Amino acid sequence: MMDFNYSHILVGIDGSKTAAKAVRQAITIAEHNHAKLTIVAIINDREILGVSKAALIGFGNANQTTIDEVKSRYQRLIHKYALMAADRGIEVNSFVTSGDPKNTLAHTLVDDEDIDAIVVGATGANFVDRMTMGSTAAFVISQAPCDVFVIHRD
Repeated sequence: MMDFNYSHILVGIDGSKTAAKAVRQAITIAEHNHAKLTIVAIINDREILGVSKAALIGFGNANQTTIDEVKSRYQRLIHKYALMAADRGIEVNSFVTSGDPKNTLAHTLVDDEDIDAIVVGATGANFVDRMTMGSTAAFVISQAPCDVFVIHRD
């Protein structure tokens, strides 16, 4: 792999197989560049608000317990990925946050964390989400001010 001299790599995860593959690739890129790695899961607050509104009118079961379970599941997954990176000698920062995944990946974290490369999975959201919200990867590619690596499914 070429040395692009990246110093801080960002990878976003959503629990999909493609995201798991993106993490593995981000670890490899960070290792080859002696770069720091930030692993983040972004809980889409628009989805949570939508589910919560549905629950208020009787169409769902979103409550604080459900939201906490989602956050806990992401925290466990991120912890597993952070250990994988640390085992390879990579300085890693990992966390779960909420917001708009597209803007958080392409802008907020790039600015806040001084990111110079992003790794994203080509797919992750289900078909309906991609049709209604668009592809997070496509948005990040077009909007991020740094290099973006897109990882495809096998």
